[in-house]
Amino acid sequence: MRNIENRIPAGAELDRAATMPDHAPVRVRSARRTRRPVHAPALIRTAWWPSLVLFLLILGCAGRPLPSDGTARPAPTETVPATGAFKPGQLPVIRIGLLVNRDSANLTGTGRFRVVDRASGEVIGTSSSGQIWKMQAKGAWIDVSAPGGAAQGLYTGPIQVNPLAREGRIKAADREYRGSMEVVSNKTGKLTVVNILDVENYLRGVVPPEIGKLKEDRIEALKAQAIAARTYTVANLGRRKALGFDLYGTVADQVYHGYSAEWPVADRAIAETRGMIATYEGKPIAAQYSSTCAGETESIEDAWGGNPIPYLRSVQDRHRGSDDFCNHSPVYTWRVEWNKSTLENILATRLPGMDPRKRGEFSLRDISIKSRSPTGRVQQLEIKSNHGTTTLRSGQIRSALRRPVRGQPMLRSTKFDLKFRQNSIVAEGGGYGHGIGMCQFGAIGMAGQGYKYDQILKHYYRGIDLDRVYN
Repeated sequence: MRNIENRIPAGAELDRAATMPDHAPVRVRSARRTRRPVHAPALIRTAWWPSLVLFLLILGCAGRPLPSDGTARPAPTETVPATGAFKPGQLPVIRIGLLVNRDSANLTGTGRFRVVDRASGEVIGTSSSGQIWKMQAKGAWIDVSAPGGAAQGLYTGPIQVNPLAREGRIKAADREYRGSMEVVSNKTGKLTVVNILDVENYLRGVVPPEIGKLKEDRIEALKAQAIAARTYTVANLGRRKALGFDLYGTVADQVYHGYSAEWPVADRAIAETRGMIATYEGKPIAAQYSSTCAGETESIEDAWGGNPIPYLRSVQDRHRGSDDFCNHSPVYTWRVEWNKSTLENILATRLPGMDPRKRGEFSLRDISIKSRSPTGRVQQLEIKSNHGTTTLRSGQIRSALRRPVRGQPMLRSTKFDLKFRQNSIVAEGGGYGHGIGMCQFGAIGMAGQGYKYDQILKHYYRGIDLDRVYN
């Protein structure tokens, strides 16, 4: 999803592959248990190491499939599983991928916490608040260092970090999180850090980053966001199972900032809608949402192709005689201007099939809109250059037409017109995001006009029901 609070979310074109292999665990014993510290390089130099490796691989692979790349190596097993399909009546526990493909990770706690090797059940150490444990990727191993840098040894992991107090929290990447953390050596030989907690506590770190820290008079919008986010969550449990978690904590799924983002009014909205999701014909809906629709949401098949979905149809962002509910959004309308050379540099690196090394050889000859959806969003954009003609479709358009500011974020939406000046091209448009499903600024506007959360949701998702699937 997108980060409405910061107004400028990161691009969502994420396709990170960090599959967790599923072999039996093996751990190099801690250096502190030997008379002399034993490090991986020293072990490799010993004469008996090849025989040990062969034995461990045979032991680890017996009765289990090889990793998808065919590489046999020690890896974790019996980790807390990705949740998989939702089971009504049960409060789901979810795994959120916080850090993926990292060389190292530092973890600490706000109270006493314990570091455990899940493979063996061994308690590696217990620390007080603020003490930092460092995990480093060492190929298939995790190099664990206690506070002060004392080496604890190499482990295949996963390494779990658990708060000892009920309200204790674990800190990673400068944010605090409820629940526990798990550090895994993934298929790429890098580290993945996973936050494990129940869905209701997860939502406390999702709702404010997604829709903002709204005041009490907009609590109905927070309730609508809580239900949409909860629905998205239960409908997508196990979505990233191959990576060892359920969802990313980013715009690739839903923006999640943990305890650091919690907000009392949002907490109340989540508590008052506990267990409630949106359903269609008895199943959780695909609860898409985005920042600003600029007057009209988009039908899913017009944005992404495929078959129509009854509850993801285009709707007017207003009721008869009213202004658009989202007209207070700072990106209700917008304008972007590129000079020719800047746009050429952007397209040279962003167009499909382009070689970034040939950036200086790219010359733009024409750019034109070829087709639009019924709501006016661009569906086909044709770009002619000295490299030929490229036709971009829907989501490709936003990804290619990057804005000429720091970081080159994606174009805010595909709802725009083009104007040509002597040495520049101007896009004048409106809205932010794909425009499918609930318009978040529209929901805020509806709440401000006295609409309740169920009216908001049923306006954007037509024909749905609201069901409480657990208490």
